[in-house]
Amino acid sequence: MPRPLRIFLTGLSFLIFFGGSLLLGIVVAPILFLLSLGSRERGRTRVTRLIGFGYGTFIFWLRLIGLLDYQPIALPEELKGRPYVLIANHPSLIDVIFLLHWFRKSGLTCVVKGSWYRNFFFGPLLRSTHYIPTAGGIPGESDDPLEPAAFERMVDHVAAGHPLIIFPEGTRSLARRLHRFKRGAFEIARRNQVPIVEVFIRVDRPMLMKGVPFWHVPEDKARYEFEIVGVIDTATDPRSTKAMRRDVQGEYERRFAAWVEQRERPSLPARAGAPAPKAAPVSEETPLEAEAEAHERA
Repeated sequence: MPRPLRIFLTGLSFLIFFGGSLLLGIVVAPILFLLSLGSRERGRTRVTRLIGFGYGTFIFWLRLIGLLDYQPIALPEELKGRPYVLIANHPSLIDVIFLLHWFRKSGLTCVVKGSWYRNFFFGPLLRSTHYIPTAGGIPGESDDPLEPAAFERMVDHVAAGHPLIIFPEGTRSLARRLHRFKRGAFEIARRNQVPIVEVFIRVDRPMLMKGVPFWHVPEDKARYEFEIVGVIDTATDPRSTKAMRRDVQGEYERRFAAWVEQRERPSLPARAGAPAPKAAPVSEETPLEAEAEAHERA
């Protein structure tokens, strides 16, 4: 697919996403609340599941027009009907919507930026769901990332029975390394004695990375891969949350390093006996990766 067409389709897809979010927030969500006969909790549940279904339509559209591909994963059977904390690395802007779609029947929710909670396009819809805002999302609340009220809101959210996805890095991953994991997700799970589901996400080429405009699209279709690494039972695990965070970060860093090595490994020669192409050093970066790193440092 020609690059200009890929850029146009990417822009069109985001236009659909923003417009659809606004329409759902100001038209569909109020209707669902009316049909919930005054039960705000039931209304939020219905809107949350509707969004999860809508995310599935959106990623199907992206695959249909040839921008990306993916393979779905399923929630382990033993976790169905239970609250849990799902953690994952965060390579791109849209990886969260895959998980919110695939795990929607378990009621998976997420944490959203306080500024998004107040956003013209997303605010009406997000405020109608079980999604919870970070610091600054509630009127009169400080936008300090260490705002204790925001953390307690997450603890209470899981205590109320809502599964929650948290990216321990706190932001999108860098092109060639992970940020240091924060301990919040582990503390929330330990306080509520709920499992931690570890998911590792791979994208085979830079796409929608932090600090890179959406029109800087990859040359070809991006493939998303999701892997459930394991489930930590915080009720029986003897480690402190500090040790747990350290061990999980080490595990993710090993997987991340192996993934970087794999994606940079040269392909096999096209004909028998042909000399293998010289491997590029691991330290080399594609232009998109280099730009993402520069934006992140800035």
